[in-house]
Amino acid sequence: MTINKTKSMMVSPAVNTPRKRNFWGATPKGRHSKKESVAILTVLRDYLGIADKEREVTRILNSGLVKLDGKVVKERRFGVGFMDLVTVDQVNANYRILYDRKGRLSAVADNKNTGIKLVKVTGKKSTGKGTYSITFHDGQNVLTQDASIKPNDVLVISVPDKKIDQILKLGQGARVFMTGGLHVGETGTIKSIEVKESSQSNLVTLEEGFSTTIDNVFVIGNSNYSFDLGAGGSVK
Repeated sequence: MTINKTKSMMVSPAVNTPRKRNFWGATPKGRHSKKESVAILTVLRDYLGIADKEREVTRILNSGLVKLDGKVVKERRFGVGFMDLVTVDQVNANYRILYDRKGRLSAVADNKNTGIKLVKVTGKKSTGKGTYSITFHDGQNVLTQDASIKPNDVLVISVPDKKIDQILKLGQGARVFMTGGLHVGETGTIKSIEVKESSQSNLVTLEEGFSTTIDNVFVIGNSNYSFDLGAGGSVK
């Protein structure tokens, strides 16, 4: 049996909505994990206030007025996650999904980076003949012949065609956004990376005076490129 709804009190902590506003919350489905995503229904109704009722959101979606990473989305339970770009043609606005300082997914107005998306490389597999299958943090993948791409690098891709524009390498001097840990939602600059010989995650030290595991950092810039997060450089 497929479960389409979850009691609001039981939804993922990453969902930024009052638990008592609605008894039921939509269960996200799609490429992101349930714990790291929020249904597009929730984004439109509770985050952005585009509509008050689930029926109104369904009508808007069925009309093809909402795009996710440049593609029309009509499934109201489709999961939206970190760095996804939500475009609402009805109000001519674009929103980037980012973590706030409490680790919750938030929709931040973004009309500057509408044609691109940043994706973190989580896997790389050779398919033969010099071609590699690259898997991203959002569950998508592309084929490339660029052997220099490694896990934890971040690619700047165009949407919706997923054409690689730039490669942001993880290393000293890279500007990063925290996707987890005590400093989630903040930005920093990498000072050093301590490679662990054991099964423990590598430790990243930031110039701002704190350290975190490599899993919690997401590169957003280097000396040649900077992704604009808006005023303040972090999500409140």
